[in-house]
Amino acid sequence: MEPLPQRAPRWVLILVVLAVAAVVAVLKMPPWSFLTREDLASCAEVRRDMTGEVPGDGAACLVTAQTSGTGAELKVTDYTVEGDPIFTYYRVVPDRSGMEVFVDSRDGYGKKGWTHLNCPQARAVPDVGPCQKA
Repeated sequence: MEPLPQRAPRWVLILVVLAVAAVVAVLKMPPWSFLTREDLASCAEVRRDMTGEVPGDGAACLVTAQTSGTGAELKVTDYTVEGDPIFTYYRVVPDRSGMEVFVDSRDGYGKKGWTHLNCPQARAVPDVGPCQKA
């Protein structure tokens, strides 16, 4: 008669589950640069329309913040064809040229996660010109 295979102790299974949960949580967490970003006036939270334009006064609010030297942030939500959200935070920061952009993509079929960009020539949303990873 063959010996029965031994099962791993329950605490090993618990540790594996906790480790997997921690990795998943870290992957979904915003970057430190987003969590510690400077508080700015809100230009609203809007949903981009099918033409790619940002509706309402959100884009105009950022232009005003840029020309006046104050600061502002606009949150724009897009949805993929499958309905997955992509959140883009356009930020005009005082004493900095252009815009800072954070993208939180939850696209199940594309690039998932956070991206932080500096767009020094940005003058309008959504056309921010060339950007570099921050």
